[in-house]
Amino acid sequence: MTDEERLRLNNILETSRDRDALEAAAVALAESDDPAGLADLGRFLASGEALARLDDLNSPSFKTSHLARVLQALEKHPSPSSAQLCLRLIHEPAFLADDDRKIHLLPALAAVRPMSETVVEVFRQTSAEGYYNLNVRLLVKNGSPNALALFEDMIRDAGVPEERRADGLHAAVLPHRAELLVLQTIDRLLSGQLEDKVAMGAIETVFDYRTREWFGPAKNPPTPPPWQSASDDALRFVLALADKVRALGLPAPLLEAVNNTAAEIREILAARRA
Repeated sequence: MTDEERLRLNNILETSRDRDALEAAAVALAESDDPAGLADLGRFLASGEALARLDDLNSPSFKTSHLARVLQALEKHPSPSSAQLCLRLIHEPAFLADDDRKIHLLPALAAVRPMSETVVEVFRQTSAEGYYNLNVRLLVKNGSPNALALFEDMIRDAGVPEERRADGLHAAVLPHRAELLVLQTIDRLLSGQLEDKVAMGAIETVFDYRTREWFGPAKNPPTPPPWQSASDDALRFVLALADKVRALGLPAPLLEAVNNTAAEIREILAARRA
């Protein structure tokens, strides 16, 4: 981004009261991958006066509508500079004046890989503040070692109801169950002390898919990737995991799902070797 273009966008952010124009300028900076432009955007979003020009704060339905699209653009262009922007906002009183803003900020922060220890602490804190269900999904989607380690801690946390943790496994792991690092995370969870309901939630998320039971009438429920998309290493890991969980005395329907998945994976591997 040229200095001239950045100055033009900044002038809009500083003076305009046209919410659509403000959003367009902010999105352009979010998409710029320009550290100076992102710093400018951070200053804008840290201002209560600016946020009031960006969105109608008196309307519950629209109080974060423009902001959400700005942060979605930031999520699609993750970088160390975008992480710094998000870390600034997560501690800015003006930004935090409305808790709903965190719902849009956390995905933008989680999009930056690998996840730093500083960002891990943000997710640890916000999970305790009521964002557990959102954060488990974001951590697995991030997929880097620090993120998955915190996800493990959250699933082991006996202070969180077992059903909530099982639901978190369904929602977070299902879209990523073909990824080796995620499968290794499940293996570590099953190798430790885990309540039966939570352990069954982990196993069925890898080997089964019961969307109506797990997600109800959700409009866009999580879906699993095809096993054909997994690497050979990931597929072989699933087969080893199947052997491990069969020894746990699974309910008949879940044992059948494990066996069916293992058979499908053996077919895929055989076809790749042919």
